[in-house]
Amino acid sequence: MSLYGWIVGEKEEDNVSEISEQQHIDFSSFWMVTDYIYEKSGITELDKRALTSSRLQTYATENEIYTTNDFLAKMKHDTSFYQDVINIATVNETFFLREIKELEWLVEYVKEQDRALKILSMPSSSGEEIYSILLLLSEAGVDLSNISIRGYDINSNAIAHAKSGEFEEHSLHKLDFTMKQKYFTKLQDHYKISQTFINKAEFFQKNIFEIIGESNSYDIVLSRNMFIYFDKEKQKEATDIIVNILKDGGVFIKGHADSIYEHPDLKSLKYGVYKKEKGDKV
Repeated sequence: MSLYGWIVGEKEEDNVSEISEQQHIDFSSFWMVTDYIYEKSGITELDKRALTSSRLQTYATENEIYTTNDFLAKMKHDTSFYQDVINIATVNETFFLREIKELEWLVEYVKEQDRALKILSMPSSSGEEIYSILLLLSEAGVDLSNISIRGYDINSNAIAHAKSGEFEEHSLHKLDFTMKQKYFTKLQDHYKISQTFINKAEFFQKNIFEIIGESNSYDIVLSRNMFIYFDKEKQKEATDIIVNILKDGGVFIKGHADSIYEHPDLKSLKYGVYKKEKGDKV
């Protein structure tokens, strides 16, 4: 603050505000940021999503970053900042029993197998899909001790949410009163799922393109509403990875809106459900 400002009683915050207003903000080449995110995560066309770009730029200015180059440098050298950016770019709304027909098919398939199975949900978001599977398997009388189930998601906030097992009312809107009463505890303004399910499910913050050492690991892989974020090149790469981590004879379930690469080792069983036939490594 200047001596004159001190004499006339100028407020410090007013001075700071003036400096902020004078700060030149230049995100005209913001495509460089979205290109870097694509390069690292496979998420494409973020530059065309006005709301997401706006949120990212707001987050940047909140952290006193005012240019594309500074934003890019911060992402490259600060892993915590990069993860925050990814969390903002991948905020998704989901709910229990979403795309229920495929989940019902999965339950019948598991019952027919009558053996230990390893299931992966990717992206698992905030856990509704995995907990829906456990809930439906439990309702069908399946022995959950034979089921190993885990979720991968690139969004660290989603993973923390999934591990908590706590959900707001709107996430449970497809569940009837009996299911809510049977599998959830009502807290003040939300619900907590059965501790048995929380203990059963495993959640990890992972990017599909960074999965290593998991060849032939899973009997069932669900990847619903992930491919919508990818271009054809990344769709092919993601499909190759899923085929690689599936066991021979394993099943892959995609989302209704997803477009996947037509892999020679995947045979369609029904709409959105595929079986790995050859089991050749990719």
